[in-house]
Amino acid sequence: MRFGMFYVLECPDGDYRRAYKEMLGQIEYAEELGFDSVWLAEHHGSAYGSMPSPAVAAASIATITERLRIGIAVSILPFGNPVRIAEDYAMVDVISNGRLDMGVGRGYQPREFAMLGLADTQEHSRAIFAESLDVLVGLWENERFSYQGEYYQLDDVGITPRPVQTPRPPIYVAAISPESFALVEKYGLNIMVTPTLMSLPELKENVIEAKKRLIKAGRAPESLNFPMNWQMHLAPTREEAEQRPSEALDWYFNLVMDLVPKGPNAPKGYEFMRDLAAAFEEAGGVSVPALQEAGIIVLDDPAGTAAKLREVRDDIGQQEVFCWMRIGGLGDDAVRASMKLFAEEVMPEFQGGDPVVPAVLTG
Repeated sequence: MRFGMFYVLECPDGDYRRAYKEMLGQIEYAEELGFDSVWLAEHHGSAYGSMPSPAVAAASIATITERLRIGIAVSILPFGNPVRIAEDYAMVDVISNGRLDMGVGRGYQPREFAMLGLADTQEHSRAIFAESLDVLVGLWENERFSYQGEYYQLDDVGITPRPVQTPRPPIYVAAISPESFALVEKYGLNIMVTPTLMSLPELKENVIEAKKRLIKAGRAPESLNFPMNWQMHLAPTREEAEQRPSEALDWYFNLVMDLVPKGPNAPKGYEFMRDLAAAFEEAGGVSVPALQEAGIIVLDDPAGTAAKLREVRDDIGQQEVFCWMRIGGLGDDAVRASMKLFAEEVMPEFQGGDPVVPAVLTG
């Protein structure tokens, strides 16, 4: 298995200089500890996330690291022009000497669409996303590319610079839905998953069904790498691991429930998130113990954390997990302590060996 770090870069106190400094320092520490990658999220206009341009952060990270893969989780394609997105991340691939992993998604927060003047487009975000992905792949895989879509039209376009990786950097789609599979199958892509908005048993069921469909379409089981973003905190005891980030977790989950589509005016195509928000409200809000019980977060000692990783490796063939440890702006010392425990007492068990292919995928 491979392991990375993940940053939305929540900033509850508004001290963005400190937040960026801590993130960059933790990423240098991650490379020192032996992590394989770092992944960055795009968000706009709230303390939930303070990386409106992950490409800027990725280019900075490329200059202070030598080995880490630099992943985007995700670039929200409907928020930008796909030609510019292709150009910006081609630059990142060049600056990093071919270390870019490109995750793409269609966005979900109504307030972000509104602040960018795109409120009327959210119900069409799936179609816009599909065309944007067509353009991104086309520009990266071809010296010259033409395209005629409903939203984008290109006539013999080429970009400079071109990515270092050939035929293009790896692309991951952040979705598990029937509509997204047409794109995943079309380009031979992999899917990016997280239990943040579903229980771990639900995620495992969805991953197995997704992998079965892709295997049926001709993909080799061992080629199906679905990187998984998992919120976690490690400490010498489970009790300490549950207590130390509890305030930050409360802040984070209550904020995210305010940001997801909800209520009768939720845009079409976001019914799952609307229903999830309603379920949280009906349950009286977010409960950290309930999140732990559902496998949405991992708050444990190294042995308990390793057991959870064995579960996803053996049950769904998980090959890559990136760890969301700076949850809700958790303090630098606490994050680094968790990183160190994970690297020294968990990662060694999972290094080396071939990917695990569960029997459920081959039977």
